[in-house]
Amino acid sequence: MNNDSNQTSEPLEKLPCPSDPQSGFGSSQQYMDNQLYTIPAIRRYEKMFGAGYVSTGGHSATKEFVDLLNLKPGQKVLDVGCGIGGGDFYMAKNFGVEVLGVDLSHNMVDIATERARAEKLTSVRFEVCDATKGTFPESSFDVIYSKGALMHIPDKLALVKRFHSWLKPGGQLLLSDYCCGEKPWTPVFAAYVKRRGCSLCTPAQYGQFIREAGFCNVRAEDRTAQFIGLVKAELQRAEAIKEEFIEELSEEDHLAMVNRWKEKIECSNSGDHRWGLFHATKN
Repeated sequence: MNNDSNQTSEPLEKLPCPSDPQSGFGSSQQYMDNQLYTIPAIRRYEKMFGAGYVSTGGHSATKEFVDLLNLKPGQKVLDVGCGIGGGDFYMAKNFGVEVLGVDLSHNMVDIATERARAEKLTSVRFEVCDATKGTFPESSFDVIYSKGALMHIPDKLALVKRFHSWLKPGGQLLLSDYCCGEKPWTPVFAAYVKRRGCSLCTPAQYGQFIREAGFCNVRAEDRTAQFIGLVKAELQRAEAIKEEFIEELSEEDHLAMVNRWKEKIECSNSGDHRWGLFHATKN
């Protein structure tokens, strides 16, 4: 795409829309680009999470999680759900690794690719790819990483089995993702899950999927307390840059994001909205 060596594209298969089957979008990719992650939506998220990021905790959480991996120069990393590439740039610049970032959203990949080209960062490459359908040769990567991107995947066990195949022996898996508490949920959280097209499980269930996929040394941590702290910090950031936010986007955008973040805190305090961190290795 765009004759750019930093970006390639995998064929996409039509899939059921993860939210409303009457939405009119013919594929998950169209649903992502035309509803969840439009260009204005990505700009709003980046305002909340910080430059380069569209997931909880932005750079601070990314640094904490990536540092658990003890990355070495020359290692190959696959970032599933790479967003606009902030985590990939951090890994490549600070650890000398080669990173392939994949995302279902063309909009995300276009932005990430443009930024990689602007920084002349050749060790990072991006692809439009559905990780539940795309294929890589066995033992292709030293690390598979995903931060806040798998919440829409219904069959997490099947996906984690694919990750196991793609990793080299001794390779590491590091995931953080939205999770949930046991049902019944509050109406507010149930409505949020339906509206966002999420498919969630508890942190314990997530960890069990990783074990069933064949991984060892599995650490499954409920990081909800940290999540609440990060969301509160992002709310404070949104208030601190309110004028800038409104000038670049709109007052309506600012209010919508603030209300959504308050909803996250409410649902987390109720025990319904959880956040998990998962680290494992392949024998």
